[in-house]
Amino acid sequence: MIKGYKSLDNNLKNMYGFQYEIGKKYLLNGELKWKENGFHFCTYMEDTLRYIKDFNTDFKIVEVIGSGDIVKYDDEYYGYYDMYASSVLEIIREIKREELINEVINSNVFRVERLISSIKLTEDELFLIKEKYKYLDDIINYYQYNQKNLTLKKLE
Repeated sequence: MIKGYKSLDNNLKNMYGFQYEIGKKYLLNGELKWKENGFHFCTYMEDTLRYIKDFNTDFKIVEVIGSGDIVKYDDEYYGYYDMYASSVLEIIREIKREELINEVINSNVFRVERLISSIKLTEDELFLIKEKYKYLDDIINYYQYNQKNLTLKKLE
């Protein structure tokens, strides 16, 4: 069993239109294969946001438990790690936006950068980030204010 997170639209549907419900368990039909067949989830909340289209603000993140057959996938090219697909997925609860923001802000700069580049943040959320990570102005301006003329350097 692996605890993780999944992003869904406001109606708890995934990007393919599959409907989920809090408290339900889902069993895979067919053979488990990454990117083809399985219940996909990530171990980091902000990594699920890559599946939210067009910098969308209308989404929900749910906590899940994957079990049964499980495959792990690491996307070396884009730097996403600890992603899974399972044959059984239980939807535990909805993660509130404040919980997402607080979890990421209180972790590390790489997770914060991923959050900034994934979804539209409110001014209050950006203020919290700027208070703790004063050197992220260029990343905030690039992604949040669409100042694409900036050249971003990868933090090491």
